Amino acid sequence: MTRKTLRCPICHSTDIYWDARGLFATLYHCRQCGCQGAFVLECEEDTGERPGESVQ
Repeated sequence: MTRKTLRCPICHSTDIYWDARGLFATLYHCRQCGCQGAFVLECEEDTGERPGESVQ
């Protein structure tokens, strides 16, 4: 099974947060390199689980 994670387009860090400005404007900030903008990478990562399988 895969899950989607957001990554910084400069340093590929997952340590990012978003700032909602107005109704539709979203601004992302990277805590590692300080990059800010509306563009981020949305990557699929394999979790190693199968659908319907529970993690214990």
